[in-house]
Amino acid sequence: MEDLSLSGKAVGKFLGVVKNTITEYRMIQPCDRILVALSGGPDSVALLRTLMALRTELSIENIGAAHLNHLLRKETAQKDQIFARNLAHEYRIPFFTRSLDVGNLAACEKLSMEAAGRKARYDFFHQLAAEHGFTRIATGHNRDDNAEQVLMALIRGAGPTGMKGIAPIRGIIIRPLIRLAKSRITEFLDWIDQDFVVDASNEDPVFLRNRIRNQLIPLLEKEYNPNIRKTLDRNAAIFQEDESFWETLTEKTYPQCIAFSDPGEVGLKISSLLELPPALVNRILRKALFQIKTNLHRISLVHIRAIRTLMTESPSGKTLDLPGQIRIYKNRQILSVRKESLPLRKLGRKKHPHSMPG
Repeated sequence: MEDLSLSGKAVGKFLGVVKNTITEYRMIQPCDRILVALSGGPDSVALLRTLMALRTELSIENIGAAHLNHLLRKETAQKDQIFARNLAHEYRIPFFTRSLDVGNLAACEKLSMEAAGRKARYDFFHQLAAEHGFTRIATGHNRDDNAEQVLMALIRGAGPTGMKGIAPIRGIIIRPLIRLAKSRITEFLDWIDQDFVVDASNEDPVFLRNRIRNQLIPLLEKEYNPNIRKTLDRNAAIFQEDESFWETLTEKTYPQCIAFSDPGEVGLKISSLLELPPALVNRILRKALFQIKTNLHRISLVHIRAIRTLMTESPSGKTLDLPGQIRIYKNRQILSVRKESLPLRKLGRKKHPHSMPG
């Protein structure tokens, strides 16, 4: 371990948990170049210090840090940006920063402030990774974050995909602290006498996540289950395993259901879909929508069930409109998912370009 200040039995145990998580999920390979998402808060600071300590042991080639100023908290945000820069410079690692008006992004793209901030951050991180050759993006999500995510998904009525919580690894994104409670992370920072910044917006009850963190979870711990965070984290792990199975099966089955695939449109064979169990049909439909829409924003189970109703109960020639200028066409034995070039209200109820007389 490179950082000699990270010594002692308690610190060693903390680092051991992180290393075991990295090993279990194969998060880091020899010669990886890791970009750390460094907000300056306790989680991201602990993540940076931990990876610096494990750098030699894990054969990490390079570590960099990235900080996005959301321009939401004015002077406080500027101080956070300066703190992150100084910490990166202290450890002589590359530092990248950008300022972006997340409030304006949320308004323009009709997103919640949280969703807009997440989109801005990950777009920034992926751009840096592509431009500077980073092979991994490390974020400081912890076990408490995962518990909050599961509760939020439950409250919003998410399906199994939402209930699996925060994935330990997704693409090049890794979350080495995902098995650690927030309390252990702050203890770790106390042990090594490491400063960090506190985001005051984390206490703002206007955000659902904050109400879950500061009101709902403490109530559940006090009145119902003192180990609710562990319980939610364990349930998320179960859902992750189940969803991994379904994702593999969906990837295998999807090509068998394709009648044609063009830019902006994909056709599914109704006869093939009717042979599948409903749970798999739902996933096939979501995959087709994602292929054409490039996201599933504003797509819910209500929409998926409406597509299935169109498929099984409506005559050929009928259509169904979905958010994002998506129109579903039923043309005999083909269900077409099409991204229209015009807003659907201007398009009218036109027939599919390749429709055949019934």
